Amino acid sequence: MLPFELTDSARERIEQVGKATMTFRVWAVMHSGHLAIEVFFEDMRSPEIEYKKFQDKNVIAYIPTNHYDFIRGVTVDFSGWDEEYEVNYSHSMTFNHRGFECLPHQVETSEIRLSWFEVNEVIKKLFWMNYLPPYCLHRQAAASNYLRVKKAEEAARDYPKRWREEELKLTLFSLEELGEAIQIGLNED
Repeated sequence: MLPFELTDSARERIEQVGKATMTFRVWAVMHSGHLAIEVFFEDMRSPEIEYKKFQDKNVIAYIPTNHYDFIRGVTVDFSGWDEEYEVNYSHSMTFNHRGFECLPHQVETSEIRLSWFEVNEVIKKLFWMNYLPPYCLHRQAAASNYLRVKKAEEAARDYPKRWREEELKLTLFSLEELGEAIQIGLNED
């Protein structure tokens, strides 16, 4: 059994293509307070993240282990896809993947934490989708550096003389901190 729901249109599309591999990712809290979850219609696992694998009939799904409780129960919808879109499709430029997307998901989000790798992937995608180089790179750097400095200052206050840059890989960030960083990047000129 899958830990998420499929709308009728999503089920029909999977039947049309024969099988589905889906990879999920948490990326933000929407203004409505709902959790925004991205579903790739392919195997997009990263070696930086641990996943739980689920399989039911013709669907294989990968859900990050650290976000399983937050993703569980989300509804996946299919809004339509024309094969001619495939020529210009880039997973880095959209949150709708081959017509599949997660509907806004109402769950408690205050306990969600993202790794340094995860926050940088979200930051990179958001700015890459909305700005041309070099502006996207400049804004990405501003957002990432904000988080780097914030965590270094917190560590210096709590554990003087112990902070090292390598510790960022072990640091977890809240969605609120991610939002602050994105706002810093948006304000960067």
